[in-house]
Amino acid sequence: MKKVLAYLYKDKVFVVALIFAIGSMFFIAPSLDYLDYINYKVLIIMFTLMLAVAGIYETHFFDFVATKLVLHFRSIKWIGLVIIIVTFFLGMLLTNDAVLLTLVPFTIFITKHTKKEKYAVMIIILQTIAANMGSALTPMGDPQNIYLYAFYDIPFKDFLMTTAVVTLSGFFLVTVTAIIKIPHQACELNIVAPTVNWKRFALYMLIMANALLSVLRVLPETYTILITMILAMIYGRHLFKRVDYTLLLTFTSFFIFTGNLGQITWIKDSISHLLDSRLSVFFTGLITSQFISNVPAAVLLSTFTDRAYWQPLLQGVNIGAMGTIIGSLASLITFKYVMREYRSEAKTYLKSYTIISIIFIAIISTLTLLITI
Repeated sequence: MKKVLAYLYKDKVFVVALIFAIGSMFFIAPSLDYLDYINYKVLIIMFTLMLAVAGIYETHFFDFVATKLVLHFRSIKWIGLVIIIVTFFLGMLLTNDAVLLTLVPFTIFITKHTKKEKYAVMIIILQTIAANMGSALTPMGDPQNIYLYAFYDIPFKDFLMTTAVVTLSGFFLVTVTAIIKIPHQACELNIVAPTVNWKRFALYMLIMANALLSVLRVLPETYTILITMILAMIYGRHLFKRVDYTLLLTFTSFFIFTGNLGQITWIKDSISHLLDSRLSVFFTGLITSQFISNVPAAVLLSTFTDRAYWQPLLQGVNIGAMGTIIGSLASLITFKYVMREYRSEAKTYLKSYTIISIIFIAIISTLTLLITI
């Protein structure tokens, strides 16, 4: 029981989603209709991506890329900037939490190795924002993007055109801030790039490609899960332990909760009436993300948001990744590292992260609204 309680305490978002799902069952009795609430394509794509990323993580590919790039520099300013930029671009191809799980420990190691730990917190703050803004560009970069892309059946090109303003402005702001906030101080790196198991890397990239083909709607999700299971069972059965099943259950719980809410006419009509313009949808997505995180915000609001307003909802929840520390699940990952390695700097981290995020939100939201709404 202690282990179960500790597990639930660690995954509070799942607990909240489960409570909401169970609570909604008192208004809409459980039935086979519940099966129609669940977006199986989203769960299959996320499951496949988790397997692929877990495998790629094991090959030390992320560390290899980051190490090879930073070895060319002899200043903490440029080393920090390179780490932030690598985080940004890898976030486009892989989920932002997977990138941070690898590169935040890399940042901690590099700053300790060069005796520049006093700049670690700022680099990690900008890394977190870079991961969220980079991953905002593509459907596979964020769980909420995977969900909204499938839910509204958004054309791939239209998706990229919608999120490009968020990602490009985010890249500019993160880069400029890094150049300003991280000083030019000489340091020496005496490290060796880790060895990559290239055969395994190629195999896991096949699983990744399998997921991407499903995202691009080239391959039906039934084929995707079949291919994934065959490859994983033969070459990587241990990877099943690395899948974040709690996140999949969190999505399933929110599917049931929002599905039941959608069956209650007066609730659906009331909320839909509030989400009847591009501005209201944008700001509701942005603000809601600050309180319940952008993944559940996307699932919840999409239930009541007309397809005509998918663009402001997509932009709102992605910009909403910044702000409070719970705006994005990925942001909580980096905060856990800060609490473990730099507990005395936790208040400074939260204060700096919040101030920088608010400034970024104001600038990116203004640009987004001027350009697309």
